[in-house]
Amino acid sequence: MSAAFSRRCTLGEENLKRQLAHERDMAVDNFDSGVPFEGAVREEIGRLIPQRYTTTSGVLVDRNGFSSGQCDIVIFNGLWFSAVNAPTQLLPARLLIPIEGVYAVGEVKQRLSRKTLDDGMEKLVMCQRLHRPPTFANRLVENRESDPCPHGLTNPLFTFLIAGGIGPSDFQSLIRRFYETNKKLKRLEVVRFLCVLGAGAVSWIFFDSLRNNEIRPALFMRDDLFHSIHPGFAPCEKRPPLFSLMQALQLHLFHSVLAPEDLATAYGTRGPHRIVVPAQKKRFALPPDEEWLKRLRQPCKARHEE
Repeated sequence: MSAAFSRRCTLGEENLKRQLAHERDMAVDNFDSGVPFEGAVREEIGRLIPQRYTTTSGVLVDRNGFSSGQCDIVIFNGLWFSAVNAPTQLLPARLLIPIEGVYAVGEVKQRLSRKTLDDGMEKLVMCQRLHRPPTFANRLVENRESDPCPHGLTNPLFTFLIAGGIGPSDFQSLIRRFYETNKKLKRLEVVRFLCVLGAGAVSWIFFDSLRNNEIRPALFMRDDLFHSIHPGFAPCEKRPPLFSLMQALQLHLFHSVLAPEDLATAYGTRGPHRIVVPAQKKRFALPPDEEWLKRLRQPCKARHEE
């Protein structure tokens, strides 16, 4: 199974390279993120992750009314959250996606250069800075929070930048710039993954002091939040970059649990309450049933928090 999945990612990467080569032949500017290549990457990633996840593009928004702008790749939970089409007068409908329902966001570039790296990271950091209420460390399902442990979270945003190749810059110097830029950010604003087809991949690792300093991937969820993290480079000669990205992404998806329970209220009508209540409250009231009042007077074995 492992060999088959690795081979599948290799074939996917080769297919993307062919499509990119064709697109470059037809394009004038070889350093921007061409729409056909962007769509090809989105479709390929969508085929490599489980079908419970929706892979699309759209505009991320938060409950405070802020937006990150159009994102190339959004991995969204369409089972628990609703995206909304927002048509405009001159442009086709834009998909507005609540940040609470997003597992991962990716930016696509034809070639990685100093400029495209900076542009892509800027967009991803904007996504990280949208208001995204954290879920607690031991959350098990989307609509239940049973253990409010504050020592971690289950919904960090996975951000990644994927490029079809290297521009005129040296890859090692771009990795250095990737590190130096992330060094200035808060932990949950760090861009999680850099993937360059045909060159290599950069992720984050930490040394787990509880396991004899074993090298482990940083999930940005619990243990590694309290440790220093370090960049880990996987050259393409060792493993296909797309395979490295999919390993990290699937690991993140496996451990992620989102929180949709207050979404309708958070994105509801703003401003003063528009509900009118009777002035004579006692006259217009439905009292509770006697059977429920009787049940309330019975002792309860469970311990309720005050």
